[in-house]
Amino acid sequence: MSAPQVSILISVYGELACTRKCLERLERTLRGRVEYEVLIVNDASKDGTADFLNGLREPYRIFHNRENQGFARNINRIAGEAKGDYLCFLNNDVFVDGDWLIPMLAVFESKEKVGMVGNVQRLAGSRRFDHMGVVFAPQGNPRHYGQGFWHRPFKGEVREWSAVTAACCLAKREVFLELGGFDEAYLNGCEDVDLCLRMTEAGLAHFVVHDSVVEHVKGASEGRKLKNEENARMLQEKWGGRIRARQAISDRIAHARTYLFRGLTRPWSVNFGKFVEAVGILLRRSGTK
Repeated sequence: MSAPQVSILISVYGELACTRKCLERLERTLRGRVEYEVLIVNDASKDGTADFLNGLREPYRIFHNRENQGFARNINRIAGEAKGDYLCFLNNDVFVDGDWLIPMLAVFESKEKVGMVGNVQRLAGSRRFDHMGVVFAPQGNPRHYGQGFWHRPFKGEVREWSAVTAACCLAKREVFLELGGFDEAYLNGCEDVDLCLRMTEAGLAHFVVHDSVVEHVKGASEGRKLKNEENARMLQEKWGGRIRARQAISDRIAHARTYLFRGLTRPWSVNFGKFVEAVGILLRRSGTK
């Protein structure tokens, strides 16, 4: 096998059906188009995942945990084993399609000082989108722009965002390793946003290729969201002040649009005060034109 250009890193905990579909889509879209390897950590799965993974051959490299370690530790471990110039972080419940990876790689050639490159993610089996980039609310919490949208704005564009989700994204291996990888204090949440913020502090920018569209089951693994509140608290303690002083200001319009759409389509899921706040942001913007 030739030296891979891209190392695809996957942490797996159960959900064997998702893993099979994820790998089938990888092979269908990448074979013969790019040199790649796939490094997979079996995070102490309790189903038939171990036997399935052990039956795989090149370009797969398999690692097994005796105890559950979580996303950040697993990815950091195999990133150190990766041979590609680029690392693609991919959840096993993400199903790629079409020409998804090559345009993401091209961003590193067309843009300067690139940190993370993400893509648009649609909820699997749905017309709704879930991620088009990460923005920050005035309170400093991260939010997926376009969450719940039926339409896909910015077609044909590569746009800069404050962060992207690690469910499917791309980074240079040397940059990831130089920055120490994901912060392992986070458990299955916010480690991607934290890394993006550290990259921003290092002078790098993050982009989304809006014509690279993948499907995401989202949170398929058991226990995926158990530490959400603790992860969010740690992110705020570490970054809250800087987020509110910087990203939350530049992101206010994008945040407001996403939150208003959520309120109009799923009113039970929003905070009334924050909804009014979002209305005010857009009204003030229109008043300044």
